[in-house]
Amino acid sequence: MKMIKKVLSVLLPLILFISCGAVTSTKPIEKDCEYLKTLLPEVSIQFSQTVDEGLDWESFFKDLRTMYISSSWTRFRKTPLDENGVNTDAFANGLAWAMQKTLSKKDGHMSARGASQSIYPFCPKFVYASDLLFEKKSDGYYVIENQQQSQSKKIKPGMKYSGDEENLVPEYSSGGLLYRFVEIKDYIKNNKTQILLDGKKYDIPVKFDGLIPEKSKDILFEEKDDILTVVMKTMSPRLEENTLDYEKTTEEICKKINNYSTVVFDFRDNHGGYLERFTPILAAMIFGELDGLNDERVYQLNDYLYTGKVDMFTKTVANRRILEGNMMSAFYHEHKDERYYTYPEPEKKPELSNKAFKGKIFVITNTSTYSAAEYSLAALKYIFKEQVIQLGMKTGGMLDFGGAYTYMLPDSKLKVHLCCSDLSGMMVLAGDSGWRGDTEGFYPDVWFFSDNEKAIRKYVMENK
Repeated sequence: MKMIKKVLSVLLPLILFISCGAVTSTKPIEKDCEYLKTLLPEVSIQFSQTVDEGLDWESFFKDLRTMYISSSWTRFRKTPLDENGVNTDAFANGLAWAMQKTLSKKDGHMSARGASQSIYPFCPKFVYASDLLFEKKSDGYYVIENQQQSQSKKIKPGMKYSGDEENLVPEYSSGGLLYRFVEIKDYIKNNKTQILLDGKKYDIPVKFDGLIPEKSKDILFEEKDDILTVVMKTMSPRLEENTLDYEKTTEEICKKINNYSTVVFDFRDNHGGYLERFTPILAAMIFGELDGLNDERVYQLNDYLYTGKVDMFTKTVANRRILEGNMMSAFYHEHKDERYYTYPEPEKKPELSNKAFKGKIFVITNTSTYSAAEYSLAALKYIFKEQVIQLGMKTGGMLDFGGAYTYMLPDSKLKVHLCCSDLSGMMVLAGDSGWRGDTEGFYPDVWFFSDNEKAIRKYVMENK
């Protein structure tokens, strides 16, 4: 019986693929596939580096076509075909699948967008929290009396945890630190998992928890109890009036920040943008009073923080930067004979030994803290080291790559989001920064969940 199941598990997908292939053609996507072969190495540093390592294009496009046919008849069978007969959602799915199988380094920014959705080859890992709390003793972790009721009635107080300790995260309570059992994965089916207690497995429910904050402006600050709280929802305001307000508020923060013994940065739901939006605040904390947002020391600090960044220089990338008015276009002309350029440590480095801000820095994050917001956290941790305490949830994990642009394929109009910069070797991510890589992100020093968010302020007050 087991042998029959094994044979069927191999044959059924093959039969499905052959039968689907008889009525589904990859002909509508072939021109775009040819275009992708030229485009990908020219605009994506991931692909460019993989080509250097000997990318097998034939295998890549075989995977793409196979998944295109399969998902056209399964997952995306109801997606309307475009004017060229392309199932764009299935095309996006096939491209993402081929990327996932081919590329060795995860790139959280990378995606392909079909008619109705974006599909990511490398999905961020999320936090699935149980209601089981533990206390730490000299010989291990034990289920405690004052836990919330678990749906698993077989689990009793005093049972000893015997699983992977990575799944127990420190959570603040009025009596100190407790530990909550969590699973950190991209998806958990039916929100159920297993836990090891006293050497036995128990089924327990878990639920997604992202510590979602209230909606607010792009940037704002609050002054209370000798604490300056700075809420940053983005590092890329899109409307002109928002940009003007953002810059005005940033200037106010720069003038006030060193008057407080404690600063809280709330980066929850901050999907990123440009590090340059945060650099003035960081510069004020280092150098003290600034001569406006265009102070020379701000630019000097920004150059320093990019040490180790790798940019790819191709005509296609340069043209995109010229279109958006990026000064990198001029830099490209100086280095256009180099395919990759690694940013060296600048000759004139900022003086970091005598920083203006001496107090505690708390940074609140969640699973929707991405990209430039993660980079800002990394910069704070690098420069202020022991002064920084991260609270909340793990970050989303989109920092290994940057310089993201969207390209449209000519026939299907499929949109492909790709990065032209490799940030994984940057100075601020080296050593003990705590960065775990794309999709993993940064883990907090103390975790907070949606059912105890009010405790964040209490923790800050007790530990400032």
